[in-house]
This record gives sequence, C-alpha cells and structure tokens, in this order.
Amino acid sequence: MKRIKILQIGGPILVLALCCFGYLFAPNDPYFADMANRLVRPCSAYPLGTDILGRCTLSRLLYGGRTTIGIVALGCLCVAILGMVTGLLISRPKDKQGVLFESILNAVTAIPPIAYLIIFIAAWGNGILTMLVAITLSLFLRLIKLVKTRAEIEMGRAYVMCAVTSGAGRLRVLFWQILPNLVSDVIRFICLSCADMVLAIVGFSFIGLGLGDHVIDWGSMVSDSNQMMLSYPGLTLYPVVFIFLSTLSFHLLGRAASKEGGYYA
Repeated sequence: MKRIKILQIGGPILVLALCCFGYLFAPNDPYFADMANRLVRPCSAYPLGTDILGRCTLSRLLYGGRTTIGIVALGCLCVAILGMVTGLLISRPKDKQGVLFESILNAVTAIPPIAYLIIFIAAWGNGILTMLVAITLSLFLRLIKLVKTRAEIEMGRAYVMCAVTSGAGRLRVLFWQILPNLVSDVIRFICLSCADMVLAIVGFSFIGLGLGDHVIDWGSMVSDSNQMMLSYPGLTLYPVVFIFLSTLSFHLLGRAASKEGGYYA
C-alpha cells in the first residue's frame, strides 16, 4: 500500500517537475530558426524534429512547460497562502454582516474564470502578467469562500469549543486548531484548479489571446501546427500529450489529497 501511495503522489510530481524544469536539459535554442532544417524528422540533433521555421520541437516543448507550469505554480502558491489566511481571518459565526459579505462573495465567485481573463486581456492586452493576475484573482476569491465555509463548520466542533474553553485566543484557534483540518481540502482545490488553469492558458493561447507573440507555450505550438496535422501529426500531438500529462498529474494529486486528512483534535 505504501508503494502504491508513493507512486500515486511521486509519479505526478515527477511529471510536473519534468514539465517545469525540463528546459534545463533542452538540446537546442528554442528560439533559433533554421530555415534549412524546416520540418525535419526526428534525428540525433533534433530528437522530436523541427517545426515549420526549423526550430527544435523538443526544446520548445520543454520551454513551453516552464512557461505554462511556471505560471500555474506561481499563481497557486500566491492563492494558497493569501487565500487561506484571508479566509480564516474573515470566518466568524453567522450574523447580519456575515450574511451580507457571504452574499457578495457568492455573487463575485459566480463569475466564471474565463470572464476575468477576457476582461483583463481587453484592459491590459495579452501577456504573462495579465494571465497570472486574472487566474490568480479568480482562484483567490473561490479559495476564500471555501476556507471561510469550512472554518465556520469547524468552529462548531467539540475540539474547537474545548480549545476556547481552555483559554485559547481567536488566532490560536484559527491557525493551530482549525487550519490543519483544512489543508487537505485546500490542496485538493488547488490541484484541481491547476488543471483548469493549464487548460485556460492553453485555450487562450490557441486562439491568439494568450501570453504574447514571443512567449513559448503549448497552446501556441498547437495553434501553429494544426494546419499540418495530417502531414506532420507530431507537431500537434507532442504538445497535446504534454497538456494531457500535466492536467492528469494535477488531478491525481488532487485525488491523493482527498484520501488523506481527518479531524485534528
């Protein structure tokens, strides 16, 4: 059983680490265009061949992973830290002010993440910062709602009442008693949201509203090669495989996190 758990957690982490740090082992410059070697089949110099501009496909895949997974990792790190702290601090027994704030939060989180992306792209133009801010803001609000709701449920449990009776302050109860019980829920939410973030980044890049013209990412690679799918299917299939593996890894991590946990007393 322990070996299975290690594979369930270690396998996805290894895949994501390869996607994020694989650019360190890129065999060629992903930006270098060699028109004399356009659409070369896989060989020793180009393990996965070249694209229509003679650029190394493998190198561009690895650098695209750094871009896509890097944005997702940075955004989720900010969301996890700020979202948990904010959600815990605003959690309190229900009153009129709490009901009003919860109604506003429900209305804001009802807006789909894609709407945030469209608004920010229209205001600031496409780019890495725009994508990062839009995705982070959307997930941040949703995580606040999750943490706030779960914390308010935990406040009614016996171990919290015992801690309050023994003289523990509000912050100690929130961060020492309640927070450990929310970690598995937060990890599951973050992992599943990461998969959605990858698909959102790839989807907007595919339609030309992604990270910019000079940024390498999987969505733009699929977009650039979809016209040659019949004659050179690898140019489209390779980034699709990386997208599939990364999203699957996030889902597996989320499922592994959902099996862990338990109440802290």
